[in-house]
Amino acid sequence: MEKTTFYISGMRCGTCSTGIELALAKKNGIKSAKISLHEKIAIVEYDPATITTSDIIKIVNGLGYIATLSRGM
Repeated sequence: MEKTTFYISGMRCGTCSTGIELALAKKNGIKSAKISLHEKIAIVEYDPATITTSDIIKIVNGLGYIATLSRGM
């Protein structure tokens, strides 16, 4: 398992962050997803043999938000 932090822009409320968290949690290969509305980040624990960071970004972007990899965390 790996843990990666993503910046997410476009979240405005708790419903936004909960929706992203639930969408990610349903995906095969993702063990956990913790979203911080205040910090505008998602910390995702996942199996890189099953799902990639690009896949995770596509999932979040498909929900109408903009996800990017965090650097230096």
